Amino acid sequence: MTITVFAQKQETIIMLPSIERTDSHVHFFTSRDLRRVSAALPYALPAPHSLTAYLDNLMDAGIAPTLINNVHLSILPDSDNVFASFDELKNLQAADLQRYGGVRLVGTIKADPAYATKERLSHPQVIGARIVLHDAPPESVSPTQFSNEQWLAFYQRLQAHQHLHIYAKEAETNLRVLRQIPCDVRVFIDHLGTCHPERGITEPAWIALLAEASARGNVWLKGPGYRTSSHPEETARFVTQIVRAVGADKILLEATDAPHVGTDNEGVKYSERFNSEKAFNFVDAVARHVSQANEIPIGQLLRGASGQLAS
Repeated sequence: MTITVFAQKQETIIMLPSIERTDSHVHFFTSRDLRRVSAALPYALPAPHSLTAYLDNLMDAGIAPTLINNVHLSILPDSDNVFASFDELKNLQAADLQRYGGVRLVGTIKADPAYATKERLSHPQVIGARIVLHDAPPESVSPTQFSNEQWLAFYQRLQAHQHLHIYAKEAETNLRVLRQIPCDVRVFIDHLGTCHPERGITEPAWIALLAEASARGNVWLKGPGYRTSSHPEETARFVTQIVRAVGADKILLEATDAPHVGTDNEGVKYSERFNSEKAFNFVDAVARHVSQANEIPIGQLLRGASGQLAS
């Protein structure tokens, strides 16, 4: 009688550590949020983008978001979706603390004097408020548009750790708004201050914006930078100019701006170029270009200013 022994091969599964990430600019919203504005927009709505799906997709790819800033979405009339995301994460952490316990979520709400009340700004996870002007031309910003009595009262309601967040595609539009903001208000400017790479790094209005930011000393320019240019080496030229004019401590690249709505300067949809993982790869590439040229640590360029965003 012959006895055959089969030896079972045991496989050792090695769990690689997740890569920790900060997402200083992302938008979470549901189909319910979109239904509120579906009849008012002249273009197709984006697909819903939930916090849960975003986290699961990144975690399954080996990326561990540790600090996330849910920024006011311009098409929505308020920031109810930001407050709802706080509850969503709380529920996720209650259900699976091991998976979601390392995530810290903060939010930036709509910067409107009537909306950004003391009560809303007092929420412990609210870190600031956002002015959205998109492609507004500079001449559309009146001399006292953001410095009248109502706006000055709003600035007084901002707490010491909170900031004002400005988005305009035009550098001069950003500059005209910034000059109306009290000098003691901390400011973050989206998309490196310009979405017009064709004007180059010597555009007078952009250089003036950097000079104003430098003089104030409490202005940061924020990524991810692909709305400045979808080519990392081109975006790196703008970041290098910011570093030299304002300082390496005034840049915050690590962001996704998910869910990547709109088209780039070449007419390509951002959603075709990016998902959240690819957006992180993009900012890594930008940081490498800048680091090689200026001997600045990559980590400083990516997230060195994140403590200022949510201290």
